[in-house]
Amino acid sequence: MEIFWRLLLAHLLADFTLQTDYINKAKRKSHLGMILHVSIHVIVSIIFIYDYLNVSWFKFLDFKIKGYLILVLLSFIHFIVDETRVYLVKNLNYRDNTFNFLADQFMHFYFIFLFSPILDIKKGLLISESWVVVVLMLVLVSHAATVFIYFIEKDLYSLDFPGFDQKYFMMVERILLFSFFLIPNKWWIFAMFIWMAQMFYVKYKRIIDISRVNLYLSAAIPVLCGVFYRYFFITIR
Repeated sequence: MEIFWRLLLAHLLADFTLQTDYINKAKRKSHLGMILHVSIHVIVSIIFIYDYLNVSWFKFLDFKIKGYLILVLLSFIHFIVDETRVYLVKNLNYRDNTFNFLADQFMHFYFIFLFSPILDIKKGLLISESWVVVVLMLVLVSHAATVFIYFIEKDLYSLDFPGFDQKYFMMVERILLFSFFLIPNKWWIFAMFIWMAQMFYVKYKRIIDISRVNLYLSAAIPVLCGVFYRYFFITIR
């Protein structure tokens, strides 16, 4: 699964962490903006799977399909999926809501999984698979979770995207909560519950104004990611 995790991390970084407001608006405005967005995906993916690009990933009949061809295919698919979402919202007046967001991400995740080789191709990379997954989880609980929570709050309460203070305050809260799952032995359980109690204290003392949905998801998402990591990648190599 080495290649899958790296491609997934590249996708999350390019789709959330590196997708600025300018890029987000540009890709919805023109094909050139979408090409810029997809190009960032390509660059980040190359950085993470550079050693795998010239390696055969699949064999079809007598043809060996190498990594760089798969990356080209995934980039084209990403372009089509995102353009379809933009078309539905702009031309057919579909709501850009939580369902559309999740459907869009599901399609990206599905095709990355579909075109990632089943067998590991060990290349002796500097960063081990478990650390790649740690960074992936950090992106999930920070930038990706921020966008996910925003769509839910928009659908339920018609709220705008969170301001700077709320956005980064809650990102830090989620990152720290997930980080406790990396603590060895059983100490992580104690630290996790203490920090979750602190999050609820912040909400009910109105130190920062957030909705209950934001609070509950900001606690649930890091916990789910942390449990997943400890179950599948308990040893950091």
